[in-house]
Amino acid sequence: MRRREFLGVLGGAAAPSMLWPLAARAQAQSWPAKPVKIVVAFAPGGAADLFARMLSAEMSKTFKQQFYVENIAGSAGAVGSGQVARTPGDGYTLLIGGAGPMLTSPAINPNVGYDTLRDFTHIAMFAGDGYVLIAKQGAELKTFDDVKRLGGQKALTTGSPGGGSLGHLIIEQIKRKTGIQLQHVPFRSAGESMTAVLGGHVDLAIQTFSSAGEQVRGGLVSGLAVTSAERVPAFKDSPTFTELGLSDIGGVAWFWLAAPANLPADIAGKLNGEVRRIVKLPETRKRFENDALVTMDVDAATLTAFIAKEVATWGALAKDIGLRVQ
Repeated sequence: MRRREFLGVLGGAAAPSMLWPLAARAQAQSWPAKPVKIVVAFAPGGAADLFARMLSAEMSKTFKQQFYVENIAGSAGAVGSGQVARTPGDGYTLLIGGAGPMLTSPAINPNVGYDTLRDFTHIAMFAGDGYVLIAKQGAELKTFDDVKRLGGQKALTTGSPGGGSLGHLIIEQIKRKTGIQLQHVPFRSAGESMTAVLGGHVDLAIQTFSSAGEQVRGGLVSGLAVTSAERVPAFKDSPTFTELGLSDIGGVAWFWLAAPANLPADIAGKLNGEVRRIVKLPETRKRFENDALVTMDVDAATLTAFIAKEVATWGALAKDIGLRVQ
């Protein structure tokens, strides 16, 4: 075989593998060429659903293609998250990542079916919702000092949005760092937990800022301590745990945009820039301020490193207290 013919055969054999990167780049450049689905792993009406719809409306305008929300609820967010993890990373299926399904569920459930760091591309942070320890207004528990005093004498019933939730783990943090007796009472939602506090069925509850803000502003419950690093205007009378000498107690319910693993870098970059733009819009900032939400203006690599740290932190606590859900 002549040299030119040989090189032609060799080039033809190598062509398919050489074309894959070119095809991926072409796909990223033409994206989105069809509607894009944003999966919310919870029922409609919650924070993740609200954030997804805010993103979908803005992205539809920016990318001149329909972005729509699909709710796939079940197992504290694990069902929807697992479905996304098994979807091709082509940019047409996205996910609102959250602390429950991404940080705590894998830590307490060995059969959750996905790995937060291996099976997803983490794109951009949207919002973070801090936690506040609350008691019914007018009850015997008016300050955190009251919690320490009474909790040293008897177990105080303390509600959370569910067993294994981030709120549950924060309750465990408080117990371990202070020695206060807190009896965890899991509910199916933040709403049920709040109803139990207002009805006097539990002594305390751990709630996110957004779920407790209206009741605190209305004088129905008292915010005894917040997990944020600094006081927030919406809870100006509530001290931080750091102020109370408990700087190692904290926790934020983070929500971010994610996708299946192996999302092309070009698509991830476009989405990262768009989320960061949306977060800076005046209407978004006003809503965040009203609900005491925070965010992070970071690239995908920095976000992924942060999530890895959160996975390690909450995973270690879950293991340390022997928390397992089968």
